[in-house]
Amino acid sequence: MRQHQQGYSVFWALVLIILISASSLFAIRVGGLYFDHWVVQEIFDDWESDPQTAGQNARDLRREFTTRMRVNSLEDAVPRDGLTFERNGQQWLVQADYERRVNLYSNIDLVVRFTDSATLGTP
Repeated sequence: MRQHQQGYSVFWALVLIILISASSLFAIRVGGLYFDHWVVQEIFDDWESDPQTAGQNARDLRREFTTRMRVNSLEDAVPRDGLTFERNGQQWLVQADYERRVNLYSNIDLVVRFTDSATLGTP
């Protein structure tokens, strides 16, 4: 009776390494984009919980947003035209609609689109 050796061959070990490397690269690239998105959400959440932000004008809100993004080294994450402020009575409706593009591999880019909104003030 012949016994067969069990275990991974070199081929399957290389396939496994390639799959783990590709999924790690994807996770690192996409994870960075979602971290940036999380920072924008945190800014909006802070604004919604602070009743004084509704009394500010659009220029002050934009300046505060830019400053907080710069503190997190994300000044280019949300373009200027991606952030809109609309007054609705005593409330501010703030919306960030933007997309981020990151090079995944060689000539393959990954594009992720984000939309966040916040309502500042009481109705």
